[in-house]
Amino acid sequence: MTEINKLKGETLLTLADKEFKARLTVDSIMKIEDAVDMGIIKLAQKMGEGDIRMSQIIAVLFPALRGGGNDMQSADVTKLVEQTGIVKSS
Repeated sequence: MTEINKLKGETLLTLADKEFKARLTVDSIMKIEDAVDMGIIKLAQKMGEGDIRMSQIIAVLFPALRGGGNDMQSADVTKLVEQTGIVKSS
């Protein structure tokens, strides 16, 4: 299991049956806001309402995964999301 430091704001994400450390820094939050053209609070509200585009999901995950120390490109994150899917089903 991957070790996380909650005091640094790290969290654990499971994508495509693999665990990844994720962390959002102030810089990464600013990049997300620029990428989705809205403030992070409004984006979080839209996410809570289920009103989010796939491009916005990638725009959030990419800097969060990079901030967690994962050496990835945007295409890698897109592939993980494709493999994970949006909703778990059986």
